[in-house]
Amino acid sequence: MQEVGAILVLGVKGILLKLLEAAIASPSIALEEIPLQRTKDFRRVQYISAIALKLAHLWQQPAIEVATQLAAKCQKENENIGFLSKENFTIEVLPSGMILFELTDVSVAAWLQYLTDTPQTLEKRESQIKSASVESDRIFPVQYSHARCCSLLRLADRDRIIELVERDRQTSLAPWQIINPNPIPWLNSNNRLRLIHPAELNLISQLFTTLDTLASLFNGGFEKPLITNKSTDWLKLANTLSDTFQTFYSQCRIWGEVKTETPKLAQARLGLILATQTLLQFILQELLGIIAPLEL
Repeated sequence: MQEVGAILVLGVKGILLKLLEAAIASPSIALEEIPLQRTKDFRRVQYISAIALKLAHLWQQPAIEVATQLAAKCQKENENIGFLSKENFTIEVLPSGMILFELTDVSVAAWLQYLTDTPQTLEKRESQIKSASVESDRIFPVQYSHARCCSLLRLADRDRIIELVERDRQTSLAPWQIINPNPIPWLNSNNRLRLIHPAELNLISQLFTTLDTLASLFNGGFEKPLITNKSTDWLKLANTLSDTFQTFYSQCRIWGEVKTETPKLAQARLGLILATQTLLQFILQELLGIIAPLEL
């Protein structure tokens, strides 16, 4: 297997689990036994853990005290974690004893930029999944969304909203990349995400969910796999991302007034399109062994 980007190997959830494991520092608690889930608030990239409630009995301390200790240790342990440095995520202990982690806008932007800059590929090998096992009517919406992403990126390049590294490609096998602007203007002058439309935030949320789910393929056993080596699981993951992208595309314009009056917003939206294309291409080509078409 070739080296896969660190984001895809661990995802945010994987890094937070490693952080909690280091804070607990107990061989009696295996990594896969640490509860950690995304919250349902799609407007934020948040994770919540009930590990303090689980440890309260073992440590013979109130859950709120255990949570406070773990939160302090996590803050200390994370100093050497690049994408989750102290300035890039917050930890809050809730009255219930739950621990809430939230990525700041700066951190969300850093992860999105990494995703659009770093190709995610596996070494070519005999596919575990035969493309014939996937029904064409189920895969077509995903291929359509991928082709739409490619079409929009090429059109934006021709209109000089962005500049692609390889604009006249004939295949989607090579990684797509925006070389201008670089970095993509995810943040405004106040270091806040300029992507605040509900459809934008929902797509960002789904991108992180997809990353976390894919990470279970490369985790080396650090948690129970979230998906199995079945084409149906990968296809469901791709379809969810595809549907979320289509909603975003129908509600968030790039051309017209957006292009002329708020060009950085147009570029940031194109960044989301590239991030979507990257993950759809990975699932189609690397996991399903199916072509990720440039056009349909």
